[in-house]
Amino acid sequence: MSWFEGSSRVPLLISYPQRYSSKTIPQNVSSLDLLPTLVDLVGGSIDSRLPLDGTSLLPYLESQDGLPILNDTVYGEYAGEGTVAPLMMIRRGPWKFVTCPVDPPQLFNLKTDPKELQNLAKSQIPAIQDVFTSFAREANERWDFKSIHQEVLRSQRARKLCWDALTRGKYESWDYQPKEEARDKYIRSNVPLDELELRARYPPVDKFGHELPRGQAKGVAGSYNQ
Repeated sequence: MSWFEGSSRVPLLISYPQRYSSKTIPQNVSSLDLLPTLVDLVGGSIDSRLPLDGTSLLPYLESQDGLPILNDTVYGEYAGEGTVAPLMMIRRGPWKFVTCPVDPPQLFNLKTDPKELQNLAKSQIPAIQDVFTSFAREANERWDFKSIHQEVLRSQRARKLCWDALTRGKYESWDYQPKEEARDKYIRSNVPLDELELRARYPPVDKFGHELPRGQAKGVAGSYNQ
C-alpha cells in the first residue's frame, strides 16, 4: 500500500444525463463525499447531530459557468499491511503530502510531476519550503502519530491473544455477534402494521396519506422499535 496515484487515485463517475450535462471536475473529491451528495440528490437532509467529514458535490453537478469553490482537500489514513507505522496523506490542489514516522516525508506537485518522480520535501525553493512546512504542521496538528501507533500495537496484541486462545483445542472462529431480539424483528414488532407500512413509504406520508417533508422517512427501522 502507498499513496502514489496508481495505488490511491480512483475516478469518481456520476451519470445522470436526464438532469446533468457531461463535464470534468478537476478538484479533489473523496468517497466520503458520496453520502452527502446522494442525500442532496434526493432532496433529503442530514441530521446536524451526526457530523460528516464529506462535502456534497451537488454544486459541481449543477454549476453552469465556472466551478464553485468547495473543499478541495482529501485526507488519507492507512495503518494496515505494508507499513510498520501510520501512513498519512494530504491532497490539496496540485499538491500531495505524505508523512510516516519511520519514512522520509514526500511532497509532490502533481500538475508538473504527474508520475511523482520528484520529491520536493527537501526543495530549497522558498515557496515550496513554505508549502512543505504548512503541510507538516497541519499533519502534526491533525494526527497524534505516537498515540495512533500505540493503539494499533495494543489492538494487534489483543487480537494475537484471542487467536492463540482460539487455535488451542477445538478451533472456533471469533466473530462479533450482535444481540438480536427475535420478537422485535420483521413483522413481529411493537409497531402496528399500518404505521409500519407508512414509515416504509417514500415519499413519506402521514396517517392521512399526506406527503411529509423530505428527511422524515424512517424506512423499515420502525420494525425494530427504533
